[in-house]
Amino acid sequence: MKAIILFIMLSIMLACNTNKSVAKNTVVNKAVSICPDDGQCAFEVLKNKNFNMKTDEFGNGYSEVIDGNNTVLKFEYKKNTTPDVQDGNYSEIIYIEIDSNLSSIQLEGKALSSVKAGFSRLCYCKGQTGTYPIRTGSLSITKLENNSYDLVFNFTVSEVPQIINAITETFEL
Repeated sequence: MKAIILFIMLSIMLACNTNKSVAKNTVVNKAVSICPDDGQCAFEVLKNKNFNMKTDEFGNGYSEVIDGNNTVLKFEYKKNTTPDVQDGNYSEIIYIEIDSNLSSIQLEGKALSSVKAGFSRLCYCKGQTGTYPIRTGSLSITKLENNSYDLVFNFTVSEVPQIINAITETFEL
C-alpha cells in the first residue's frame, strides 16, 4: 500500500510543471536559413527594441539591444563546440533594425547603410572579434499577407572572416 501511495505522489509531482512563457515582444523561430551542419541557428523578432553599435575603451565594437520603438531582427549561428577545447566557442550574430510599421524594403549597395545592420563575431580570435556595421550587400523585406514578411539578406563584412553571409527567413510582426 505504501508503495502505491508513493508511486501516486511521485507521479503527481512529476506531472506538475511550471508555466513557461516567452515575453510578448519576442518571437523565436527555428531558423530556416541555410545553417552550417557544424552548428545551430536561431532567428528572433525583438519587438519594441532598438539596435546600437558601440565601441569600448580599447576601440572594440560591441552590440546593444535596448528598449525602443522599432523592431530588431536577430539571426544567431552557434558553432558546435568540442568538449575538450576550453576556448572553442564561436558564434556569429546578425542584427537588422527595422521600422515597426514596415511595409517593404529593397536596398542594395550603399543604400544598405540607411538601416542599422550589424555583424557580431564572438570567439577567442585575437583581434578578429566584435561587432561591425554591414555596409555591403542587399536586403529585401517583402510583405506577404497579414503580418507576415519574407526576409532575404545577402551581405559581407570586410573587417573579419565570416561563415554566415546570407539569411532567408519568413517572420511575423
